[in-house]
Amino acid sequence: MKILSIHCDYIKFRPLKKAIKNPEEIESKDLVEVKDPLGIFIAVEKSDEGSSKEIVDALIENILDLKEKVRAKDIVLYPYAHLSSNLSSPDFAHSVITDAEKQLKKKKINTHRAPFGYYKEFELKCKGHPLSELSREINLEDKKEKEFITLPKEEVYDHKKLLNKMSKVKMSAPKGKDGLKSNVELGRDLDLYIVSEIVGQGLPLLTPKGTTIKREIERFVVDEELKRGYEFTSTPVMAKSDLYKVSGHWQHYKDSMFSLNVGNETFALRPMTCPFQFILFKRKPRSYRDLPKKYAEIATLFRNEQSGELRGMTRLRQFTLADAHIICKPDQLEKEFEKVIDLVNYVMEKLGVKDVFYRFSKWDPKDKGKYIDNPKAWKESEKTMQKILDKLKIKYKEAKGEAAFYGPKLDLQYKDVYQKEDTLITIQIDFALPERYDLTYKDKDNKLKRPMVIHRSSSGATERMIAYLLEKNQGTLPLWLSPIQTRILSFTDRNVKAAEKTLQKLKQEGIRADSDFDSTTMSEKVRIAEMQKIPYIVTIGDKEEKAGTLAVREKGKKALNQQKTNKFISDLKKKIADRSK
Repeated sequence: MKILSIHCDYIKFRPLKKAIKNPEEIESKDLVEVKDPLGIFIAVEKSDEGSSKEIVDALIENILDLKEKVRAKDIVLYPYAHLSSNLSSPDFAHSVITDAEKQLKKKKINTHRAPFGYYKEFELKCKGHPLSELSREINLEDKKEKEFITLPKEEVYDHKKLLNKMSKVKMSAPKGKDGLKSNVELGRDLDLYIVSEIVGQGLPLLTPKGTTIKREIERFVVDEELKRGYEFTSTPVMAKSDLYKVSGHWQHYKDSMFSLNVGNETFALRPMTCPFQFILFKRKPRSYRDLPKKYAEIATLFRNEQSGELRGMTRLRQFTLADAHIICKPDQLEKEFEKVIDLVNYVMEKLGVKDVFYRFSKWDPKDKGKYIDNPKAWKESEKTMQKILDKLKIKYKEAKGEAAFYGPKLDLQYKDVYQKEDTLITIQIDFALPERYDLTYKDKDNKLKRPMVIHRSSSGATERMIAYLLEKNQGTLPLWLSPIQTRILSFTDRNVKAAEKTLQKLKQEGIRADSDFDSTTMSEKVRIAEMQKIPYIVTIGDKEEKAGTLAVREKGKKALNQQKTNKFISDLKKKIADRSK
């Protein structure tokens, strides 16, 4: 089956005449108009025949996924034979599409369907955001096989073609609201990362400059979390499927994991670290005196995202998360949650994150397949989270059906330059996994008790945080995060030697500095440095060389400021250490 989804401002359609011998009967040939729908254009294929239920289920799964991503309320199912040259019989295709319509309506989703078996005139207006047009192929055989990553016995390839692919860098994106650049354009223009066709979508390669930003964020997070009592772990990026079966991730999350066959065993690249840290917790008996136990890790994670959903550094197949799990007694839960909020607020302040809004993500009791089936625990954990949020006077909106499968969560949401909503940081309360992993501690009464777990990130996925900061500041980063903090310019060729000495002195003091000693005009050198968003431009000419000073131009200011070298270095180091702008 092939489908094309189009998020529309409106879609209009009208049946004109029969396209097959026995089309379905219709009551009217009037024009139908649906406003703000997600249009699903469907071609059912011969390979789908013989698996009616499975293909309908797969179609529903894809429609719900697409609906959620674009936040559409209405669905329009539109039979569209032009998507395939290998169509199923009309009767089978009609049954698949009508069954899908019934299932969607049972889920109380506003669903409309264009008539089957007719030539139709139609008109639509596509919204034009990054996810407004997506095509997918639903192949049940592929779905069965995608648990395993295997290599063919023999590969025939064209070396020249592969080399050509290696040189192709896909780094273009439409402008956002008010002409703002996306992190894709900014990453390209500032030489921070590339996306290579031969490496693959959702797998960006960070340049030395981009890696500097990532390293500074992660160093900051690690240093701050160590101060706050976190213990850092280092766990494998893959594990046997058995580990995820214990947690329930395999049952609830398998389609979003990369799985591979190793010998006679199934392994998976990790999409999260919690199972690994629970194993570490269980390595020896625990007392109430050991709690809370705070395990943290800067973890490389993997998610099998659909290709149409991948965007720059915002949504990836491999990313790095400042992850942590707080295993605590139930009576410590409230205090520890508040401490997490305090940490997140501090991190956001230092990074300059201001325009987030809070989403209290709750379970949907009707969705038995998505969530752990324990209504009492859900109600208690959601009540606890709500109590904490209200106590801290955090304004939030509730989102039914957005919780993790094992517990409610607080999501810190933001909107990118396309006004698409995404999650920056998440904090979760987990009542289910401590039981599934049989986590216990011996309490004061000498009895084994069950702890609670808080899953949290302090700075979210580092790559997404970088994307946010780039778009929010349009590439102008705080001094402490800037890949190049100072650029040294020589006024003339005779000043190069003195400028080189200053450059080396700055580097020795730990300041990220580079130089431009080209024999071009000073205005051109300054223009290039400003385009690269460098916070401080330092010029050394005859006057500065003689006086032992620097002519300093600060980002956003035109006036030059004469400073002694040692004073400039001292002030700069203090600003960097304070992580001030």
